Order: sequence, then structure tokens, then C-alpha cells
Amino acid sequence: MTSIHIWDPSDGAALPELPPLPIGVLAVGTADLLQQAADLPQPHYITISSTQSVDFQFAKEQASMRAVTRWALRFGSVVTSEPHQGRSGPETWCRADFDYFGIAVMAYAHIPAEPAST
Repeated sequence: MTSIHIWDPSDGAALPELPPLPIGVLAVGTADLLQQAADLPQPHYITISSTQSVDFQFAKEQASMRAVTRWALRFGSVVTSEPHQGRSGPETWCRADFDYFGIAVMAYAHIPAEPAST
């Protein structure tokens, strides 16, 4: 005879951890995310990691701030930005973090600072 235990939140036991998704499943999820965002600006570089995360890097140009903002609005996130010193001068680093079916997604850009007007 087989017994099956059904998880009951009222018994106080923690929900068991799910095993990590294989990299192939993460790639399929990323492709699905890109398809759902086909009308948004597309990243220039994508990283899919076994840490269950995906990073979308946008171009080093001013338009990328708007691109990251549009991704944040579509997927219920906020954009953070802060100044940094890049390899070739000051930059603004902007990013939006959100979850896509359990996958941590970061959309970001490192935008060179505009020269100060005199």
C-alpha cells in the first residue's frame, strides 16, 4: 500500500524546496520571455546562469535607460540608477530586477555620462 502526503499549509511545515531548473529549461523560459517582450527594445547580450537567473544587458547608449524602464513597466519592476566610474569615464548604471516564473531576471545598462554643458 502506498501513502501519499499532501502538503497542508495549516500543519506548519515549510513547503519543500524545488530542485533547480536545468539550463535547457532556463533557455526555453528565456526564449519565451523574449517572445512576450518582442515589442520592447531587445538586449544586446544575454546571460543564462545555473544560479536560476537571466541577465539582459542593453547597449551603452542613452536610449537604454528608456529600454530598461519599458521592461520594468511591462514586468512590474522599478528602475534603479546610480553613478559609477567606468573604464572610460563616468557612467550611469541602471537596472530593473523582476521574476519570470521563478527565474530571477535583471535588465541593465551601463550608460556613459553625457558631457557637462558649459
